[in-house]
Amino acid sequence: MSEAQRSAFNALLFRTGDQSKDIVLALATNRPGDLDSAVSDRIDEVLEFPLPGEDERFKLLNLYLDKYIARAGEEKKPSWPSFFRKQQQLLIQIKNLTDDVIREAAVKTEGFSGREIAKLMASVQAAVYGSKECKLDPDLFQEVVDYKVAEHQQRGRLASGGDGSSSG
Repeated sequence: MSEAQRSAFNALLFRTGDQSKDIVLALATNRPGDLDSAVSDRIDEVLEFPLPGEDERFKLLNLYLDKYIARAGEEKKPSWPSFFRKQQQLLIQIKNLTDDVIREAAVKTEGFSGREIAKLMASVQAAVYGSKECKLDPDLFQEVVDYKVAEHQQRGRLASGGDGSSSG
């Protein structure tokens, strides 16, 4: 722990040692086991937000499909002078991407967090912009989903102590 981190940690412990009406501290982590016992002892209430289920993943995929794909390239009111404005993105054509295809992706992405789903859809957008026709079809969508699912599984194996390589 760096000196700055140690100072911040000590300030946290000092300020949260007693009950107070002046301070409310909210902590968020996806690794609660990593919290120091001095910190976890100061937590009065715990709320757990589980990973999204299949229906929630389906809704998130549609939400980010709209944000990163369907509305990508739309003209937005500029908030900066023109020399700061990004170059206009191409509009993406969506071809035959049905709810069934998206539902299949929702099933495949079991164990994904909302952030991972957002990153997956950003990868779909990048794949579309990297294609010749700037078109999203079921094949390209499924290719990116399968790649990100394999990447997620690899990360899980590495986190559980496996090296991800196959012996043989």
